[in-house]
Amino acid sequence: MSQIKSSAEHQAQLTALQNWQIKGRLGFKSPDETFSASLNWRQERENYQLKLSSVLGTSLLDMRGKPGNVELEVDDQHYQDSDPARLIWRITGWHIPVAYFPRWIKGQIVSSDTVLTSAQGWAQQIEPQCLACSAWLITYDNYQLLDTNAGDELWLPHKIVLKNSASQSSIIIRVNTWLNN
Repeated sequence: MSQIKSSAEHQAQLTALQNWQIKGRLGFKSPDETFSASLNWRQERENYQLKLSSVLGTSLLDMRGKPGNVELEVDDQHYQDSDPARLIWRITGWHIPVAYFPRWIKGQIVSSDTVLTSAQGWAQQIEPQCLACSAWLITYDNYQLLDTNAGDELWLPHKIVLKNSASQSSIIIRVNTWLNN
């Protein structure tokens, strides 16, 4: 198995990956609450679906989003908003930056981010610089090879840790499966 030779090459591959799915676990911790859930995230270009369920398989939340519109189902109730993080916060009290997950889960960066990369060219740490995400720090570990439909080698993180200094919350995502749709 060869590895990526440059960060720019790896980032180009991540940008091209627009239809994907992960299955795994999500752990959330804040000063007021701690929980763990099964995670299923499906990304199809700009549209996404986030499902969190309990250990017993009971749905905790089901969110579907597209630019400018997000819908959330929790406890058989339906909610709608234009901002996914605001909607989750309003309904659950959880500080989860859903709008940035499509980039952050993959380890994809933007030019304003402060980034620490590994020798293989993968993001090890991202400190986003946007106004709404400046308190977040994302670290990556356990990169593994994903077999793509085109036969390319694509390395993706299987452990993502998001820490928010402002809310003193953290999210740990452990990916069991990456799927290239």
